[in-house]
Amino acid sequence: MNKKSVFKAILLKEWIKLRKFFWIPFFAVLAVVADAYISYKGVISHKGATALWAELIYKQNIYFSKLQWVFIAGGILFSYVQFMPECKERRLRLMFHLPVSYRFSIYSCLSIGVVLNLLLAVTALSLLSGLFFVMHFPYELSFEMLMTIIPWIIAGVVSYLATAAVIAEISIAKKFIFGGMWAIFMSLLTESSGFFSFQSDLWLYLLVSLLWLFAFESAALKTKGGKS
Repeated sequence: MNKKSVFKAILLKEWIKLRKFFWIPFFAVLAVVADAYISYKGVISHKGATALWAELIYKQNIYFSKLQWVFIAGGILFSYVQFMPECKERRLRLMFHLPVSYRFSIYSCLSIGVVLNLLLAVTALSLLSGLFFVMHFPYELSFEMLMTIIPWIIAGVVSYLATAAVIAEISIAKKFIFGGMWAIFMSLLTESSGFFSFQSDLWLYLLVSLLWLFAFESAALKTKGGKS
């Protein structure tokens, strides 16, 4: 059995687990963008277009801020659905007995969840772009507003990876350590003082967040001997 066959088998297995739940965060993104549209129209109706411009340019009110919680909750949901059955039913250790490198198996599973998180991000960016186009916002303002959600997208991916690590980890103490580190990351990635306020620190956040890629592998290795 070659890597291509193994990946197809993993993809099918993950799809069976995710197919009933993956759509929920996408629907939530649509609901948040629709809510933002209603809010924009409400300000125009009650206060006029000038008041909306003042809020966006001077106050930088973020009417789509609920997206940050959608990304975080989406990452947690994807990870829970993927890895809870594997760990609860002690199937995770089977990854170490496939005819390929265990890293190939582990990161194949993780890549499916990360891709789902990124598709959720693309959906949010596309819907927001359409909203800003319909509202006739200038490109400069639209770009700043779109970039505002980038750290929230990173937060969603980190939530996915951190949840996987917590589920796979057999040490209660280390579960709390992973959870505490995740909470710190969330406080940093969801802090905002306006549109694109994190611009100078974006690459730093992204690079540090990549370390979470190895957290699940570290936790999963402990199940290799059957201690899951």
